[in-house]
Amino acid sequence: MVKEDLIVLRRSNMARNNKTPSRTSPKSSRRGCLCKNGTYSTKCCDGSLQAQGIGNISGEAIVGDEYYYRVQRCGHNMKKEIHLHDTQLIVGNVYYLEFENSGHSNCYTVLNVASSGENHIESATLYDDCDACTAAN
Repeated sequence: MVKEDLIVLRRSNMARNNKTPSRTSPKSSRRGCLCKNGTYSTKCCDGSLQAQGIGNISGEAIVGDEYYYRVQRCGHNMKKEIHLHDTQLIVGNVYYLEFENSGHSNCYTVLNVASSGENHIESATLYDDCDACTAAN
């Protein structure tokens, strides 16, 4: 089978399963994806929009894309522009963000996608809301 045939086959399989193909959702086994039951697993990475990725879950360093966001600290008016490598965040979700070079690691809500970000994030842990994040950290 040639590459074009595989692409058509993948699209038809997604259409049959009522899934929307995505050029940005991961298909590799190094990144966890959203499953039908609401959990995350590398087994659910099928390249569909519904299987949004959560980033590197293997602990291996991956060289690739950078993502920029504007975030606001939970319970505070502090806003920052951040960037991450190979980890996409979801606007509106709450994460505990580990900053690389500052003492500002804390719980933040993602406000929007940004065009740049001076603060590098080492890791991002997803929480249900600011209260759950603050209680855990």
